[in-house]
Amino acid sequence: MGWTLVTAPTKEPVTLPEAKLHLRVDGTDDDDLINALITTARVHVESITRRKLLTQTWDYTLSDWPCAAAFKLPFGNLQNVTSVKWKDEDGTETTLTPTTDYLVETNGSECGRIVLPYGGTWPSGTLYPSNAITVRYVCGWTTDENVPYPIKAAIKLLLTKLYESRGEDTVGAGQTVHEDKTMLLLLQPYRLWDF
Repeated sequence: MGWTLVTAPTKEPVTLPEAKLHLRVDGTDDDDLINALITTARVHVESITRRKLLTQTWDYTLSDWPCAAAFKLPFGNLQNVTSVKWKDEDGTETTLTPTTDYLVETNGSECGRIVLPYGGTWPSGTLYPSNAITVRYVCGWTTDENVPYPIKAAIKLLLTKLYESRGEDTVGAGQTVHEDKTMLLLLQPYRLWDF
């Protein structure tokens, strides 16, 4: 079981102007740095919450069909499933047909699922020994406006820490360790516990 990024998000949940306003930066000298730190902060927040924030495409691989009639897809906010493919022992790939072979439950901001239709079964036969099943899907909120503000606030907190320290953390002289705790508290309600 694993996942691979196919298409990265084309924008960030916090824009450069929003970040510069938050950081109280007026000039353009640090724009490239700030953009890089926005991405770094977003990736860290995605890791903590176990979800992907804005539209991106992923491949989720499994070694075997589940025993149950459904399985979850990681990262929440499932938009759609592009394909479900499986390989037999010879490596011959077969694409399953939506609505006939499987159904998709998007489940809002929670983890989506691939579900067998009533009375359906997973394909039989010997599967390829590695990554036999691949589900390609799109997940994440569709626009940055849909990303909840507490998540954006956590990104801004981390962005500030990354921008201002640019090196080793020090405690004292105005530097506090409360930022990390605050960030975790902001993200707590949005964490997915399924993966």
